[in-house]
Amino acid sequence: MKESAVPITKQETKGRSYISLFSGAGGLDLGLERAGWDCRYASDIDAAAVQTLRLNKKKAGSTAPFLSNAFVEEADIRNSRGREILSKAGVCRGDVALLAGGPPCQSWSSAGHQQGFQDPRGQLFSDFIRLAGELDVRWLLFENVRGLLTARGPDGNPGSALQLIRSRLLSAGFQTAVALLNAADYGVPQRRVRLFVVGYRRGDTPPFPVPTHGKELGTLGLKEWVSMKQSLSQLTPLSRENIIRPSGSLAEELSHLTPGSGVKSRGKVESTRPGGHWGYKQGAFVADLNLPARTVTASAQQDWIKDAKLGLRRLCPIECAILQTFPQDWIFAGNLATQYRLIGNAVPPKLAATVGDSLYHHAFAEARIGKEFTLRDLLPLPARLTAAIHYTVKEEARNGASRKAAPYRRVSRLPLIEDTCLKM
Repeated sequence: MKESAVPITKQETKGRSYISLFSGAGGLDLGLERAGWDCRYASDIDAAAVQTLRLNKKKAGSTAPFLSNAFVEEADIRNSRGREILSKAGVCRGDVALLAGGPPCQSWSSAGHQQGFQDPRGQLFSDFIRLAGELDVRWLLFENVRGLLTARGPDGNPGSALQLIRSRLLSAGFQTAVALLNAADYGVPQRRVRLFVVGYRRGDTPPFPVPTHGKELGTLGLKEWVSMKQSLSQLTPLSRENIIRPSGSLAEELSHLTPGSGVKSRGKVESTRPGGHWGYKQGAFVADLNLPARTVTASAQQDWIKDAKLGLRRLCPIECAILQTFPQDWIFAGNLATQYRLIGNAVPPKLAATVGDSLYHHAFAEARIGKEFTLRDLLPLPARLTAAIHYTVKEEARNGASRKAAPYRRVSRLPLIEDTCLKM
């Protein structure tokens, strides 16, 4: 069925309208709309993601309608053209203030093969930048994994991938501000660190939000991090199909673990770590309910919890969505593996709202006086981010050769489970 854009007046769209690409399950869009932005177009190449957007769009009885004015479609950004998006959105070139999205992270993620620009998904930034120019937006916002900060570009040097992306944006007329934000520092019950990039054409450097929460109560006047226990206590009792138990030897291993620890993987011998550089096996960690969750991933192999009432069990999709701060009535399309993927790949709505609010007030505050800049050289990264890149360079010099010599072990995938739609 062909969808048509909902017409609204030019005065309503002027300034605050935006276009969403790589929209996923709608976490970024939900947050931006809460901050006052008005989405006019949203798309994704993933059919389940688009179905999720449509299932939640302008839901009856909702106190905060979602994507009310947006044209939603399944589309490949490589085939998308600015004039067609504007036509479907019912706006004119120059009327859209912001282009937002989360280009696929798998090519930069430590959970993937980190092929960067060699992975076709790593090249989608070029189309994102192309559409920013075709739409003539003033601002650009995208989120990606922390690994993009130190990812290697074609020259093989740590940090050069982000440098290349920022240089391409500069050539397209956008200066950039970059930050690593931990979702837990903004009231999200999850220790999720992500890279945010804001591109801007004119005016002074946009600010990133100031943390509101800290690990310990009273730290610099901040609130204490929100724990898993606090967050999950909001849920109604889980139904039987939400209870996922471990089996076999894994059940035995997990039963002896203290919350906040996991089954260790085989250590890789490195030059500076002769005893092995170990980690926790995927899907074999018992979470500490008194802390924010570890990063909710896109895998079905989520962390386990020791529930006082229900015993040892895996975090189910409903709980992962709550830890991402989706509303309890949010619906995710697809089978359980698809739901985990959509939830894990999303931007936490609460964090998106905080970032969106900061940018909105900076962009449209009447009293703000912008400083013009010349698009010649990239502004330097914050010192903390530059230090992280320098550390990666030194660590690579020490352990690179021995790490590359270590064998790569594939992780088997879990079987898909029957199709269903999850309603929060």
